[in-house]
Amino acid sequence: MYPVEKKEVLISHYGPLSYEEIGFLLNKMTAILDRYAFGITVKKKVYAAMVESLENIYKHQDLITGNTNYLPKFNLQLDDKYICLSVSNSVLNGKIFALKDRLNKVNLLDRNGLKEYYKEIILSGNVSQKGGAGLGIVNIAKVTENKLDYTFDEIDSNHSYFTLKIKVLHNTTQL
Repeated sequence: MYPVEKKEVLISHYGPLSYEEIGFLLNKMTAILDRYAFGITVKKKVYAAMVESLENIYKHQDLITGNTNYLPKFNLQLDDKYICLSVSNSVLNGKIFALKDRLNKVNLLDRNGLKEYYKEIILSGNVSQKGGAGLGIVNIAKVTENKLDYTFDEIDSNHSYFTLKIKVLHNTTQL
């Protein structure tokens, strides 16, 4: 693998997502990471985090009618130590408390705590109307073994723009 001097944008997507578009982005990421000669473990972690984060956008985006300033956004960047994923989408303000609560809980847990929390969610049987049980964020934290960084930027009285930043360590020589 050759050195990266600064953050290099590998993939950038702005606009609505479909399953076809998610598949295209995943294939593109795989080809790019192959060119950089990353190991299978790094590629699997990035793939899993990318699937979960893009599906979360697809399933949970609350598009604002007539406003194209806050469409879903995805970026994949590379620096000398991490592969960084950034995903954004608009959400209803009423969903923020529960989402922050889940993110904060996940960030407090260690590897074993995440495994237990994952099991707890599965055994509870609570599946949302959109088909999720809330496992995506837990799974991202489990797979990447890093804390999740996030922001909510208020758009209007009903919506905010949620951004989730995920890091996957690819360079263990810098630890």
